[in-house]
Amino acid sequence: MKIIITILSFIIGFSAISANAIEISIAYENKEQPPYYMGNTTAVFLEKPGIAVEMIKMLENEIHGLKIHLKRLPWKRCIFELKKNNIDGIFNASYKKSRLKIGWFPTRDKTRSGQVDASKRITTITYSLYCLKGKAPGWSGNNYEIFKGKIGAPLGYSIVGDLQKKGVEVEEAPSTKHNLNKLLKKRIIAAALQNVTGDSILKADPGIFRDIVKVQPPLATKHYYLMLSDKFVTENPEISQEIWNKIGNIRTNKYDAIAAKYSDL
Repeated sequence: MKIIITILSFIIGFSAISANAIEISIAYENKEQPPYYMGNTTAVFLEKPGIAVEMIKMLENEIHGLKIHLKRLPWKRCIFELKKNNIDGIFNASYKKSRLKIGWFPTRDKTRSGQVDASKRITTITYSLYCLKGKAPGWSGNNYEIFKGKIGAPLGYSIVGDLQKKGVEVEEAPSTKHNLNKLLKKRIIAAALQNVTGDSILKADPGIFRDIVKVQPPLATKHYYLMLSDKFVTENPEISQEIWNKIGNIRTNKYDAIAAKYSDL
């Protein structure tokens, strides 16, 4: 009888754990953004997938019952799928007011339209201009009127809208590498790229891209977050806040240890 009771208790306990489990689907870009995610592929790497990927997966250890399913899509598709509530989250997403129509950022007052809470960011990334040697446009940090031609930028990235608001003509391309190749062919006068990715590509192929240089000062510096879908936050308000809180804790307490594995990039 005691054995039967023990088995029943185990089954009931296991059922309770299963009932409390929360599965969440999270997407990120299928183009590399070293060291935050690695590889130009739809595959989710098991070994050294990237700092941001590791941070997101750590949530499973931080929140009891949370199971994360990762997938990789073109960035614009990530945004579309989140808006349609076909996935529960996307990263790395910089804050833009227009993206509040797509989903939720962590905010200080826990409302959708509240002030974004930078303490719950995944990381911070800088954008810079990349130009051909000897062709730098004399960028001072705010003189957007100097751009007398098309500036390249990755498809769907927030810098596109930032530049367009300043009256700059922007031509989007599927990836950072596409933009650099267009620059070499003089199809654009400069490329607005995230430093982490632009610098990595220039370093990896110094022969091919030897005529391209990064221009100072930077264009912009942005915080990047995990965005959650309207459906997920509405159905799981407390878990959503806990997820964002834990991301902040992971960045504060574990980021350096994770990043050390990628110091050779």
